[in-house]
Amino acid sequence: MRIILSLAAGFCLAVSAAAAQAPSQSPAAKADILSLDQKIKISELITKETPPLAASAFPVSVDGVVPSEIQLNSLPSAAEELAPQLRGFSYVVVEELVAIVDPRTRKVEIVFPRWGQQ
Repeated sequence: MRIILSLAAGFCLAVSAAAAQAPSQSPAAKADILSLDQKIKISELITKETPPLAASAFPVSVDGVVPSEIQLNSLPSAAEELAPQLRGFSYVVVEELVAIVDPRTRKVEIVFPRWGQQ
């Protein structure tokens, strides 16, 4: 009986350790958080409010970190209404890209093209 209990406890420990080390979402999975329509509408809202930065000193890619000297912008309330899952996130526009950023870590979570009526 002790052997069975020891094996069960070991199995539970192994499973919980594996779950704790599960990787964060892949860049592709993060990009799928928003539909194409949401990305376009959010980009159009942002483009109206924020001129893009010139070429940047940081890689604009998922999991990249925005340097502290670059100002993050709060998402417009209309964007949060379109995509409630982005509530509390910030953004930065660099050249032709919009980067959705976690303001606590300054980590880029989602990147998509900047669309707007020109």
